[in-house]
Amino acid sequence: MGVLFRFGLWLAQFFSTAAALACSSWLAALFDRLNTAVAQVTRANVGACFPELSAAEQAHLCRQSLQNMVLLFFEFAQLSHWPCDRLLDQITEVQGKTFLDDLFAEQQGALILVPHFGNWELFCAFLGHHYRFAALYDPPKISSLEPVILRARERFQGELFAIDAGGMRKMLRALQQGALVALLPDQVPEREQGVYAPFFGQPALTMTLAQRLAQKSGHRVVMASIERVLHADGFHYRLVVQPLAEDTQDLDAQQFAAVMNRAIETLVRRAPEQYQWEYKRFKRPPEGGKNSIYRRQ
Repeated sequence: MGVLFRFGLWLAQFFSTAAALACSSWLAALFDRLNTAVAQVTRANVGACFPELSAAEQAHLCRQSLQNMVLLFFEFAQLSHWPCDRLLDQITEVQGKTFLDDLFAEQQGALILVPHFGNWELFCAFLGHHYRFAALYDPPKISSLEPVILRARERFQGELFAIDAGGMRKMLRALQQGALVALLPDQVPEREQGVYAPFFGQPALTMTLAQRLAQKSGHRVVMASIERVLHADGFHYRLVVQPLAEDTQDLDAQQFAAVMNRAIETLVRRAPEQYQWEYKRFKRPPEGGKNSIYRRQ
């Protein structure tokens, strides 16, 4: 599997953005027509989170989401093979970099929340080019893919730590030494490591790790995204960094999770098709609550 994945990445790096868009559109239609597992999960998430949309509108959003999911493969191929300057040249709009520069210059550490939105993988290259950064990663279920994924993400001088006790200690040390710490805040934790907070009106098991890291950073917390902007010849990227709209100081884990989920939801509503709805965000429903929305899938 690892060899096949590496070959696919090597081949995909040669696709232009226009070709990647066309190929991803075709594959998205195929995944949808074949009623694949990712298509089923996408439909379940979109149905639960956007009940106000008509059936046709939900179907259109699902197809767009699947296309953006496929685009991530082409983008990861670029991350694996392209030089950093070429990657970053695709980011033609940057909002909030001065704010991030100021945080880094103070050398007190900061927490950057990077949800599964747009080309979130590209943030490794951006952060590594400009700052010292560290991030946690969840090892893939297929172990042969782990070195391929790590090699791509570690090309840009970042420190990557597995989500385990040892990785947490290293992450906290990097934060205390002034690094910018990037975290995927919408990963589903184990039940004992999370609390339930609303996300698009649904109870979502949400990590408490972000709140602990926010405390360690003195609540210097920002939300970041790299959004695809389509044009006639393909697409480029818009990078946005901004502080959370709500103050997190003195919040407990439950309150922090609610604030964080509201911030992610606000971001996602800007371009809902670019959120990774193929991920089972609600896969661990509350004990005694309704059955999982994926049970029928």
